[in-house]
Amino acid sequence: MRIIAGKYKNRAIATPEGLNTRPLLTRIRKSLFDTIQPYLEGARVLDCFSGSGIVALESFSRGASYVLSIDADSAAVAIAKGNHKKICPDEDYYVLRSDVLKALPNIARMQPPFDVIGVMPPFGKNLTIKTMELIDDNPSLLKPDTVVFVQKEEGEELPLEWTHLEHVRTKKYGRNVFEYFMPPETGEENA
Repeated sequence: MRIIAGKYKNRAIATPEGLNTRPLLTRIRKSLFDTIQPYLEGARVLDCFSGSGIVALESFSRGASYVLSIDADSAAVAIAKGNHKKICPDEDYYVLRSDVLKALPNIARMQPPFDVIGVMPPFGKNLTIKTMELIDDNPSLLKPDTVVFVQKEEGEELPLEWTHLEHVRTKKYGRNVFEYFMPPETGEENA
């Protein structure tokens, strides 16, 4: 797998072996990053269920200034740290080995808000709604124009109405569905 755009374009990244992580296909990743590009310059990014760290690397390549990645899988965390060291060692990147559901309340208390939050949990583990509930219950994670993107499997339940987030867009790629949310006072249809 390679970074598809920006200052680290075409740099190869390592990915974990096995079925614990699911690499984001190039065409889906391109569409995702074309959608969130307006929010990435100088951005603070929170990457939940980060796997190899591809979201962090693409974000840095396109102008993000800080990324916090979270994954519970030790092999994925090791790969993400290795990719960081190999590709962008001077970028402000922190990889946290933790259960996302346990980490989010602490991050909300200890970190400034984020410009972009990615939620891409493993399919079939009932983590999507639980993660979104935690984000919605911890609005200190959000700025007025934060964009939250969620990858889910087609047919997987995910409420589109939240207290602190408004649904702004859906994009489908085969069985993969991306839902985009922003705080309601500034949510725009063209996110």
